[in-house]
Amino acid sequence: MPECAWRKIPFAEAIGRDDLRLRARTALSGGPLCDACLGRLFAQVDTGLTNEARGRRVRQALGVPPPGGPCALCANFFDAIDEWVVRAERALARWEFDTLAVSSHIDPTVAERETALWKRIGGDLAEPYKQAFNRTVGCRLCETLGCDTDLVHPDVVVVADHAARAVTVRIKPLFVRGRYRKLVRGIPQCRWRAWPTSVQQIVGDPIAGAAEGADHVLHGCGREDADVRCLGERPFVLEVIRPRRRRLDWPALARSISAAGKVEVTGLAPCKRPEVARLKEARPEKTYRALVRLARDVDADRLADLEQLVGVVDQRTPRRVLKRRADRVRRRRVCTLVWRQLGPREIEIEVRTQAGTYIKELISGDDGRTQPSVAQVLGTAAVCTELDVLAIHIDE
Repeated sequence: MPECAWRKIPFAEAIGRDDLRLRARTALSGGPLCDACLGRLFAQVDTGLTNEARGRRVRQALGVPPPGGPCALCANFFDAIDEWVVRAERALARWEFDTLAVSSHIDPTVAERETALWKRIGGDLAEPYKQAFNRTVGCRLCETLGCDTDLVHPDVVVVADHAARAVTVRIKPLFVRGRYRKLVRGIPQCRWRAWPTSVQQIVGDPIAGAAEGADHVLHGCGREDADVRCLGERPFVLEVIRPRRRRLDWPALARSISAAGKVEVTGLAPCKRPEVARLKEARPEKTYRALVRLARDVDADRLADLEQLVGVVDQRTPRRVLKRRADRVRRRRVCTLVWRQLGPREIEIEVRTQAGTYIKELISGDDGRTQPSVAQVLGTAAVCTELDVLAIHIDE
């Protein structure tokens, strides 16, 4: 019978089957088993029961009394569940969390005995002792502490060492999503020795401080250069390492960060780790505004040639980033471009481009490494003197 089919059969009916009764008698012939271990052998049958309840019903069906000595499989390990719960509560006492998971370093002696038993009777209906322990302790902790179980992205992981009878706690990072606007120039996105501060420090230090975390990492949806303002809202996730607190006043933190007038933050809220990958994988188009200084006078008729830039441009890695980027040619698309003449040798352009387009080189040409460029189309040297990110076109 398929394993899943057993879950729909009442236990009293299932244990009446000759094959399951033989399996139970064979297991007990190797030595006494506690109710938890006896019941674990049939964990896939009538999953509405606890292992202990299954074990008692097996004894009743077979007319077998409770064991008079230590369990031959777990040595009465499951009788100490209360003690493990107390150890875990003590280890968790100084941390604030909403979700947890329990993990174990198994006792190899118990695991070997379990494997040997399964070879004799079959383990297709059984629950491993490690899984039963983790589940039981996790449920008990959630009941007593008022939290939830999350086996994928928990706030904390309780790690039980069965052989050492010890409990430790692994603290998962706190992830905080939000959007920022960088209102001044001269600030890089992430910490950098050459700069006294950064967006990461302006945003991350207050949040990590409130969370009593050890450190923080900023994950941005792209980045802007230190000399570029970001007037459009750039999504980000801040990762706070080993936070003691997680339930923070997010609106108050956003107001406090924004009050200095350098970086404005909105939409702060806790999130899960997958949000980081989503941001990194996003490739949104961006709209920029640039002031451009030309080497010679250019009239309005010549400026009309800038329409040629709409379409595909080839950009070889700019010389200014060669130390950290592979030297190769990237094809990028210019979606729209409009311009305004400010003077004989100065123009303002607003351009929407594919993610990853180097705007400064789209203007200067970088000695031919970007083609076409503003400089090439206008037939004169061109330099970007100011650049702003006006919008990051991402669906949230």
